[in-house]
Amino acid sequence: MSEQNFLNISEQYLQQLSDNIEDADQEAVLSVDFHDGILEIIDDDDRTFVINQHSATQKIWYSSPFSGADYFAYENDNWLNKNGVELTGKLAAELEENFKIKINVQE
Repeated sequence: MSEQNFLNISEQYLQQLSDNIEDADQEAVLSVDFHDGILEIIDDDDRTFVINQHSATQKIWYSSPFSGADYFAYENDNWLNKNGVELTGKLAAELEENFKIKINVQE
């Protein structure tokens, strides 16, 4: 995939993910900020998720205060890690478990 195609697909994905989290967070438990290809999700205890584009490897880097770091590649219209776990599903599970926030896992 070309670098520009990767940037377009990942930008659109991260923007949609940001919008889904903001829509689901009815109590404003989290601070959600998406800019320059970086999605930051911060709770009241300053625990921070960072999800960002890494164009050199054409992967999305994922850093969670609960599960640590991971990388996701775009395969068959999904962002999957090396074990086949989908990024949205992983984040959705962590948000629900830790903050009782349910996001839409359909993209």
